[in-house]
Amino acid sequence: MVEIRVEVADSDRAHGLIQSLADVFGPASVSFDCARCEVRVRAEWESRSVVRVIDAVESWSAAEGVALPRLLIGDSLQTLSTPVGGQSVPGR
Repeated sequence: MVEIRVEVADSDRAHGLIQSLADVFGPASVSFDCARCEVRVRAEWESRSVVRVIDAVESWSAAEGVALPRLLIGDSLQTLSTPVGGQSVPGR
């Protein structure tokens, strides 16, 4: 198992991300930490799970019009590099 944490700047907008991730992983696998303003997902440690979280985060970010948040995957910090509006950044 791995815990993936998604930092969100605005807790009021986190509901859509929580719902998207719950649809993919099930409601028992997703939680929200109000103190840290993080959405947390517990998933099997496999690349497909990580990609599914990233896809959900990117879709939520585009729909909400917010900047992509940072992801903490296990002990590793990841910053997504596609800006709002979906234009790819070279090297991604």
